[in-house]
Amino acid sequence: MPEEYTTLYRAFRPHRFCDVVGQGPIVQTLKNQVKSGRIAHAYLFNGTRGTGKTTTARILARAINCENPQDGEPCGVCPTCQALSQENNLDILEIDAASNGSVDQVRDLCAKVAYPPQTCRYRVIIIDEVHSLSTSAASFNALLKTLEEPPEHAVFILATTDPQKLPPTILSRCQRYDFKRIGTKDIAAQLSRICKEKDCQAEDEALLDIARAAEGGMRDAISLLDLCMSYSQNHITASVVQDALGTAGGAARFAFADALAAGDVGRALTAIDELMRAGREPAVFAREMTRHLRNVLIACAGCANLLDVSDEDAARYAAEAEAFGAERALRAMDLFARAEPEMRWASQPRMQLEMAAVRACRPAFDESVQALTERLDALERKLASGAYAVPAGQAAPAGQAAPAGQSAPAGQAAPAARRAAPAAAPAARRSAPEGDAAIWKEVLKAVKSTRMQLFTALKMGSFLGMEGDEAVVSFEAQNDIFHGICIKEEHHTLIDEAFSKVCGRPVRARFVLAAQPQTEPKSPVDEGALFAAFGRENVDIVD
Repeated sequence: MPEEYTTLYRAFRPHRFCDVVGQGPIVQTLKNQVKSGRIAHAYLFNGTRGTGKTTTARILARAINCENPQDGEPCGVCPTCQALSQENNLDILEIDAASNGSVDQVRDLCAKVAYPPQTCRYRVIIIDEVHSLSTSAASFNALLKTLEEPPEHAVFILATTDPQKLPPTILSRCQRYDFKRIGTKDIAAQLSRICKEKDCQAEDEALLDIARAAEGGMRDAISLLDLCMSYSQNHITASVVQDALGTAGGAARFAFADALAAGDVGRALTAIDELMRAGREPAVFAREMTRHLRNVLIACAGCANLLDVSDEDAARYAAEAEAFGAERALRAMDLFARAEPEMRWASQPRMQLEMAAVRACRPAFDESVQALTERLDALERKLASGAYAVPAGQAAPAGQAAPAGQSAPAGQAAPAARRAAPAAAPAARRSAPEGDAAIWKEVLKAVKSTRMQLFTALKMGSFLGMEGDEAVVSFEAQNDIFHGICIKEEHHTLIDEAFSKVCGRPVRARFVLAAQPQTEPKSPVDEGALFAAFGRENVDIVD
């Protein structure tokens, strides 16, 4: 019969303060309290999962009851330490509030606390996930009195991942310790020590990938290491980690990001196809790319030193930051961040990933404000560098002189030219529709895609046609919609841009009031009634 196997995270659970990774200030404070004998009656350990809250609580319970503590550490050899290490001592009560949080159970616990310890100095009560008691306010009320006036022999250690759910009356009676996420390099170093003890060969890059996937939790990292050991028969490489965790790996992420930066849709879609054929999950890859583009954005801000990566990867992030720019990196990051939760409900998650990639490569396919800003920035850079020439007869943008032999149209004001030029430049690639009805239809369609309320108001008008570089739109004389459009400059700008885009040249909209038809006034006298009463021959109506 094979020997019973103990999972790595249980086998390598720390038994001394010095073995706790990444929580130096907390460990030092607790050791000093043990050495000085200044033990608080209630502690609150807060932090994300796998950061050592429950482990530290158990070590503290052994340290304060140890018969011969060494520099604040439990000696591990005295009868008390030996008994507590077996986790069967009645003086150490550990409960899970998620499954033992009823009012009666809390009252029973408080009743047990009143009795003195049997063999130890302190009776320690460890309540894990204590925020789960918030489902019943009576449970906290039952615990509050004991926390407020505890017996001298009682020590409460509360552990939680969500301290906001605890009432202030509980928080104010506890010493609070916030456990931080453990750094990637610290996790990788601990994994390396475990591999050496288990006689397992592991590449440094593979251990870093596991540490990144754990997102600051040591227990998660050790569990992933255990999985990779079983998968690879104690020889862990980067490809093994990628296969076991379903991740793409650093090389694939950088290659995909390079395709996005170059705007190469074909290369990006090919990379996605290769990942899907290799069995990668679209949602996992979207999450990886969100994290990757976040690193690019940090590098854009000149803070590459903040990235928890190797020097080689930091240099690659800096190069991609130069290729992307902050605006493009932020927009691409937003696209993949929004795509990940949408994949949960999509019948074809791969399509969501591909759409995000295409939009990241081609801002023209994205109707968001960020994409429009990116397109305008690219146009301004081309104009500033002289790569894009202003077509003949159009005004040059503000701050740039018109090319030789070209001038602004006569009688056209400079502000109008500045508004029309950016919108007209991309539209100049296509010909304007023929006929006033076709122009008006396209203009309404363009306005509808940007401002629905303005589209509704503009539909009430009538397009009278073009007069040079002006588009004439009329409204009825008493129509309040006419005044609502004319009083806002931003409405003028949007309508001018729509006409310019449709017509392929700078156009300004001019609004006029339609003349009211003249109607003859009605006679105040009912002629029919008079004729019926007196006869037509007896009635003479004088105006």
